[in-house]
Amino acid sequence: MKTFAAIGAGLITFVAGAFASMHEAHATGMQGHVYMAQCAAEQVQDARLRAIFDAQPTHLANGGFFPDSGYTSKDHDQGEIPHWEGYVQAYVELIRETYGPKYDSPEAQQHIAFLMGMAAHGITDSTYDAIFGDRAAQVEPTNIDSLDMANEIFLVHDLPRYYIPELVVDVNTHSDVFTKRLQHPVAPDAITDAMSTAKSGIAVVANLLYVGADEWGGKYPWARKRLLDPRVPGAYPFGAHVVKGYYRELLRRLDNDSSADQIVIGTYPDTEYPLVTLDSTRPDGKVHFFFGEGLERTSVDDTSIEIKDEAGNVIPSKWNFFRGDNWPNVIQVALQEPWKPGTKYTVVLNPTIRSLQGVSPTKPFSYSFTTCTPDMPGGDCPDITGPAPASACPKLDAQYAMRPAPPQEEEPPVVNPPKTTETSASCSAAPLAHAGRAGAFVALLMSGALAIRRRRR
Repeated sequence: MKTFAAIGAGLITFVAGAFASMHEAHATGMQGHVYMAQCAAEQVQDARLRAIFDAQPTHLANGGFFPDSGYTSKDHDQGEIPHWEGYVQAYVELIRETYGPKYDSPEAQQHIAFLMGMAAHGITDSTYDAIFGDRAAQVEPTNIDSLDMANEIFLVHDLPRYYIPELVVDVNTHSDVFTKRLQHPVAPDAITDAMSTAKSGIAVVANLLYVGADEWGGKYPWARKRLLDPRVPGAYPFGAHVVKGYYRELLRRLDNDSSADQIVIGTYPDTEYPLVTLDSTRPDGKVHFFFGEGLERTSVDDTSIEIKDEAGNVIPSKWNFFRGDNWPNVIQVALQEPWKPGTKYTVVLNPTIRSLQGVSPTKPFSYSFTTCTPDMPGGDCPDITGPAPASACPKLDAQYAMRPAPPQEEEPPVVNPPKTTETSASCSAAPLAHAGRAGAFVALLMSGALAIRRRRR
């Protein structure tokens, strides 16, 4: 007889293959997005935001997985559109027009918390994919088509984390955002169905599939070791680090303040995340800008960003938007030569860029960093070693300090127990029981869409 863990591992492999054949990009999963939104919220010190996050944690969490929920529908764009700044801005404007300027009602605070979680989802897809995910693709022993699902299992098993949010979403409001403001019809019932399905997927991982963590760790050892390490660029703590600034800028936008002076919400490298390599072709060897508002694409050109050495010489580099809709909010910059060891570089973002509201910063944004000095001439920066530092969100992590007892039965839970007059099933009947339950389990997993966030733009 197969053990419960073996059956679960086999089923998740099947589901992962099915999703890999449907989509083409790697990702983080829904539980991971919720975690990063919550971790960032714990670090916020602004009194207004602090009060909202403390009062409406469930709405923050629902916003955290709302974008991916849409991928469980037949309409792919029900999932795609909420990832981007066009939807974020439309929702900001709806909240502002309906509940502003004080936002002192419970309904207003619920929508703001949901907005924050939803926006956090979009930006952390980029913080993760652009740096961590692309680096994993280079170093993992197998392809990363299933890394998104594996990350969910690592988070649930290793933290450990067993959070399954109660569903709270104003489906009529979001149907209006889709249909009236973005001219993409989505019915309220479609949102209800998608969110319910997404929650089922989160629950399956949290309650059952986490037992396959070690098998998945064998496939993705690099990612498992680094996913929650606060020193690793692009990992979950890095995502939360960037989201803190996004929350600030979203509140500015709700307050109808169009200033672009603090539009940069994060960079890599920065003071907390030094450049980890001298190889400028690696994903984690590129400079990244993360913005708290979408940018007009035409406002960014080859004069917008400069990288200078210690003597003030401009070093040749190439930039690109990292995905995005009409208003992308991530820029990558690749130096066209290796980084020099032990050298101070300065990155300058010129104030010619314009936000989606058509506003430019009033002055340049610049920062400096010094590259590592390798142990051996011609070598690279040393790998991160030693135990990870303390979590930036200890209260959140403390909620999941004890793992529930693992399942005691060898078989998966029975969804519709077969009628029998016997007190126990014989071993000869077990294969049939497993087959029926496995089929139901696969159907649940497929409908759950455990980690299907795929960004095409």
